[in-house]
Amino acid sequence: MKLPVTFSNEEAVMLAAMIAQAYQQYERNKLILPAGYSLRHTIRALAGVKAPETEVFGYMAESRDTIAIVFRGIRTFRDNESDQDLYQVPYPFAYNAGLTHRGFTRIYESARSGLLYALNKLPSHKKLLIAGHNLGGALTVLGAFDIAVNTRFRQIAAYSYGSPRVGNPTFASLFDQVVPGSFRIANLHDVIPTLPAAAYPPPFTADGLYYRHVGTQVPLAGMLPIRL
Repeated sequence: MKLPVTFSNEEAVMLAAMIAQAYQQYERNKLILPAGYSLRHTIRALAGVKAPETEVFGYMAESRDTIAIVFRGIRTFRDNESDQDLYQVPYPFAYNAGLTHRGFTRIYESARSGLLYALNKLPSHKKLLIAGHNLGGALTVLGAFDIAVNTRFRQIAAYSYGSPRVGNPTFASLFDQVVPGSFRIANLHDVIPTLPAAAYPPPFTADGLYYRHVGTQVPLAGMLPIRL
């Protein structure tokens, strides 16, 4: 049974700071975690289409009562190449769960084994926070659905920041049922949440491609988007 999860300003601010540290981690700078948190896993995944290479995409950290999984956004040409690979594939981690962005799905799939192995070593009664910015927001969505249906964790909150769309309407509808505590923080002046487009009708592909956002939108306005 899933436990109820509500939006928390404190969690949102803390996770934004943790995402900023994921960028520092990628740059090989010192990783600074919130008080009480310890590093449990470094997330590595393959990025790129023509010649994928392994990159550091974030980390998992644990405190006395909480586990946080954090993903960074685009940092390399390979990341951007995966971002542009917008054809859709069946979501591979749940039966009949709709279609998801091929580039995002391949990145998450390459990180999944190590991520779940590390996660399943930790106590499943703890609250699980999953967060990411930009491309990392898409990985947050893919990972939250996977963890919700394939692990013992039941109190899951997903926070995405400036996330693109991830899957088709079938996937989005099922995601909202499986991960009701999902919050999509979006700057109304940021172009990234408008991508991929909601519809690429035929003849883009024979059946067209259709994308829909997931989760509860938490809009931000009055400022230009900040690129972390």
